[in-house]
Amino acid sequence: MRPFDGLSIMLAILVLNSGQSWADAWQQTGSARVSTEYESNPAMSPSNPEDVKRVLFEPSYSLTRIIGENELMTGIALQIARSSNQSLSPNRDNPRIFLNWKRQYENGELGVASRYAEIATRDAGVDLTGTAPLASTRASRTLSGRWSNALSEHSTLSADSNYERVSYTNGNYIDYATRSGSIMLNYAWNEYKTSFLQILHTDYDPAKDNTPSSFTNFIVAGLNWRSSDTLDGILTVGKAKVSDGVINSQGTVTVRYTGERNHLSLSLIRQIAPNSLGGFVTTDQANGSWSYSLSEKTDTGIDLMWQQSHFTAADITNSTTGAWVQHDLNPFWGLRTYYQERRILYGVSAGGASSYILGFTLVYTRTGF
Repeated sequence: MRPFDGLSIMLAILVLNSGQSWADAWQQTGSARVSTEYESNPAMSPSNPEDVKRVLFEPSYSLTRIIGENELMTGIALQIARSSNQSLSPNRDNPRIFLNWKRQYENGELGVASRYAEIATRDAGVDLTGTAPLASTRASRTLSGRWSNALSEHSTLSADSNYERVSYTNGNYIDYATRSGSIMLNYAWNEYKTSFLQILHTDYDPAKDNTPSSFTNFIVAGLNWRSSDTLDGILTVGKAKVSDGVINSQGTVTVRYTGERNHLSLSLIRQIAPNSLGGFVTTDQANGSWSYSLSEKTDTGIDLMWQQSHFTAADITNSTTGAWVQHDLNPFWGLRTYYQERRILYGVSAGGASSYILGFTLVYTRTGF
């Protein structure tokens, strides 16, 4: 039985055995998105682009209950995609489901989280290794735990553990599992600055016998800062040592501004992460997002992403540029129009490809019922 099936059964049991006071005991949130979109080159062909039309239905539902110091959350979501040309953009039924528990106590908290998710490999972040087969799907199963405890008025000690198993359908990818654990010490200097030091170890265990296991050790120092009610950010610097002896720098710079009508977020990230080709890969990424409230019911925004993955053979660069406008028809219904352009570059001289998406979405959201 797949983890998705098991968590689905658990969610059904929670609903069916909740008793007469179910509506009062559980806080519910539901949403549904119906989208129609056009993509100019889903195969990312550099010389022979072909277009496709898609319809997507994305329902989601979550439950939250607080019992004393305990909080239980569970939810399920599904992306149903239907395409005008399945050879270019296959039909999809990708689920996501989670079950989390958290307990607050006098000086800290303890929590456990589990998740199962499926996504198109071409959309899977660090797995953007080139022209992934359009029918390829990445499935991840995650179990994580967190503990934190206040040592004093200013300092907090926390520990995290995580197990993830990743598998792929279609494509020349390597299934793998990772196990990681970290410990972090936070010190709040004042209400505007909190520094931290984190030590983390990650094991990488590939499913292929001819692919060696590996591990990496991280040490990261950072600062969460806030200069005013409108401006805050994060700064981290660190080193990562992989089992082959290579030492790489990593770090993050994030700045966020939240005004009366504007929201701006900018970040630069260098990370070392496991990937679908075996082992760890160093990735540089720049992100930017800006949104502006045109009126009480209408917002617009721009989203930018640039990512370069440093593989042994060549660097692969991916970028996306997007713009959107959303209008709230009433407290429950919203209409969104969006445009997104994707680009990929295979090394310096190997060429690349691009594609754009134009879409319209009708969104229904209801919370607290």
